[in-house]
Amino acid sequence: MAQNVTAQAGRFEGRLFSDNGRLNFVIDVNTESGVARVSCRIDDEQQIVQMPIAEVGLKLSTNTKLDGFGVNASPNRIVEQTDGWFFSTREGLKGPYVSDAEADRALNSYIQSMQADSAPRQAAQAH
Repeated sequence: MAQNVTAQAGRFEGRLFSDNGRLNFVIDVNTESGVARVSCRIDDEQQIVQMPIAEVGLKLSTNTKLDGFGVNASPNRIVEQTDGWFFSTREGLKGPYVSDAEADRALNSYIQSMQADSAPRQAAQAH
């Protein structure tokens, strides 16, 4: 795997990209195997597919317009307050969680559920 892709792979987690008209969400990246797990909807069902990290990097670099959605699970969405860890959404803070890792996992689950809920609405709007 190319060195620059490996260095950037950690920033791929939680990112969105469009592929063949489908919205995809990068769940996690394994730099040792060179594979990322990606969530998407195929035939109206949420699927988890494996994709080479280099391919994910290419798709992310060509889908910069998706950054405007504000649905990018980045570290700045995880915040620590006196009563625990939280993640931010358009609706406000969600939490508290006992650790930043737990808040990150909850944020990823939240984004996946929002992705799954939005697919029927997007299909209805297309008709």
